[in-house]
Amino acid sequence: GTMLDKLREESPRGDLCYGLSDKKATVELANVYYESISSSGLVTGQAKLLEEKGWRPPSIAYSAMHGVGHQWAAKSFDTFGLRPFKSVPAQERPDAAFPTVPFPNPEERGALALSQSFSEAEGCDIIVANDPDADRLACAERSRENGSWTTFTGDQIGTMLGHWLYTKVGKSSSDEKSIAMVASTVSSSMLSIIAKREGFHFEDTLTGFKWIGSKAVDLNSSGYRTLFGYEEAIGFAYPDIVPDKDGIISLGILSELAYHVYWEGKTLKEQMQSLYEKYGEFVSNNSYYFCQDSKVALQIFDDFKRDGYPSSVAGYGIESIRYLGEPGYDSLAADRKPTLATSKSSPMLTLRFKNGCVVQLRASGTEPKFKYYIEMRGEPGVSRDEVEKELMGMSRLVLLEICQPEKNG
Repeated sequence: GTMLDKLREESPRGDLCYGLSDKKATVELANVYYESISSSGLVTGQAKLLEEKGWRPPSIAYSAMHGVGHQWAAKSFDTFGLRPFKSVPAQERPDAAFPTVPFPNPEERGALALSQSFSEAEGCDIIVANDPDADRLACAERSRENGSWTTFTGDQIGTMLGHWLYTKVGKSSSDEKSIAMVASTVSSSMLSIIAKREGFHFEDTLTGFKWIGSKAVDLNSSGYRTLFGYEEAIGFAYPDIVPDKDGIISLGILSELAYHVYWEGKTLKEQMQSLYEKYGEFVSNNSYYFCQDSKVALQIFDDFKRDGYPSSVAGYGIESIRYLGEPGYDSLAADRKPTLATSKSSPMLTLRFKNGCVVQLRASGTEPKFKYYIEMRGEPGVSRDEVEKELMGMSRLVLLEICQPEKNG
């Protein structure tokens, strides 16, 4: 913090790198970046709604989370033609000590507390927050009716962004290329269901943007226009511009969506609910078992497929199975070989059940954990409470049968 303050004082005004790099080259690169956003077609002109009377646009607060995002976020809002946001002052400047947050990740519990207090004092409706290097984006919304907060998950943000981009950009594009979107396999399956219903191409990848970005590039090379990619850990990509996660573009697109939704007389929370009502509720149960012995995970998978891949687990019929271990297996492929990369040391099992539930199991590559990601999809019209009740009951039975936690410690 002290070093950066000194550099700021000594550096010429407008030097984006505080004398640490080539100012001219940095400015040129930044200009090309924002020009690419402007010409990408992703700026849908929602700022024109500000000219209309009879509605109150959302007031937006922004947190850089003690990172580098502030000046780039401000330029993003300018590029999208949006009203300036209100910056959380205590988190605006880079500070490697991250003094106001327990951990500098906007996903973490308590990380948005200061932003919420600031928003309440300033009358802001929405918080958009980058992580310190500004490649991820979190979002929370305050009710105008009762002041309560809704913090959106990465899957909810990803679903809203994907649906928005297809509706406002993909459907109206004069480009002859078919639209495609990509998400990591542990993200919600909701965007894939939307793709199936609306008629655009969707593919899943392994976790991480090296996989998401590579798949987007491959799809573009194959004649698609890959508008969007995301993973549930609040990372969102726009491969037309950059095939990697980008929190700066994300906050501009999400804010345009917010303008449109508020102009329609709704909130982001209500927008998300309208998607659930149209495509069905998607409820997740993601957690882990502590597993000190890495061999246990491999044993669990070996036991599961010892007598051949089963047709049911705990009485629930299986629709498809994919195993990204050695040897790999995918019941939906003609040759039974998965298209995603396999790993002998870090396998992953995906079970898709006939009732709409998806169960994914894998050992963590960095922690002594055996992780599970379970999502239940309800049919449109089925309440969230009903879907959640079915999910939790099924989760318990499936995990007991496959993982045998008492036996495996």
